[in-house]
Amino acid sequence: MKIFATIAITGAVAGALLFASADSNGQDTCDRGGNHTIQVSEGSDGMPSLKYRGGSAEDVHVCDGDQVQWVLTGSNRDYFVDFMGNAPFPGAARRGSSDGVVSVTIEADEGSYDYGVNFEGDEPMDPRLIVHR
Repeated sequence: MKIFATIAITGAVAGALLFASADSNGQDTCDRGGNHTIQVSEGSDGMPSLKYRGGSAEDVHVCDGDQVQWVLTGSNRDYFVDFMGNAPFPGAARRGSSDGVVSVTIEADEGSYDYGVNFEGDEPMDPRLIVHR
C-alpha cells in the first residue's frame, strides 16, 4: 500500500509542477516583433479565402508589436482589410491593398479584434486577430 501511496503522491506533485510551469510559460509567449503572414486568395465562390501557416486564419494569435501582413496569392485583385473602427493598430481602420499586400504593426490592448476581408464590392469575411501582451 505504501508503494501505491508514494506513486500517487509523486504523480500529484509532478502534475502540479507541470501545471505551474505551463501557466508561467503561457505568460511569456509574446516575444514582440514577430511576423505573421495571412494568405488571401480568391475562393471558388469568388469570395476571399484566408490561410495562416497552412491552416485556418479564422483566429490568428499575435502579440503587441508584431507585424501582420495579408498577402494576395493566385490572382491580381484589389482587396480591403477592415476592422470597422476597432483596429489593433494606429491610423485608418480600413486598409486597401497595395501590390497585393496590406501590412500593419500591432499596437493594442489584449483582446479579440474582428475584421473583414473583401474584394471590392463583395461582402467581407469575419475572421479575428487575438492580441496578447
